[in-house]
Amino acid sequence: MKNVILSLSILTSLLAVSCKKENNVSPQTSAAETTIHVEYRVQSESGNVEILYSQPNEDGVFETESETINRTYYSINFDCKKGNYLMVEAANVLPARKTVHVSIYVNGELFKEAFSYDPSQKAIASGNY
Repeated sequence: MKNVILSLSILTSLLAVSCKKENNVSPQTSAAETTIHVEYRVQSESGNVEILYSQPNEDGVFETESETINRTYYSINFDCKKGNYLMVEAANVLPARKTVHVSIYVNGELFKEAFSYDPSQKAIASGNY
């Protein structure tokens, strides 16, 4: 009987000690309020690619832009609010079996990337961030 009472008292004290409530309050930030730095990178062995990408205009509304570039490396940088659809795509202008690589970096870290080795295929990197 003493063992049962002793066991119950030990169990009760363990439960009382382990049931402490934590009152840690962390600040809440809205996803739409967070500004991020975005960099689109386009690399092409041929050095002659057509690119299509989305970026914010002066009012912060995302628009699609297109360019033909004649370099093996090209980048586009901008800041925007978190929660937008980011997209960059590229393809060789002339049918060439040269690698095209596109990537999206958010705050310096790789978010999405894609490759194309086929002359008729686009390398497309996109996603919501």
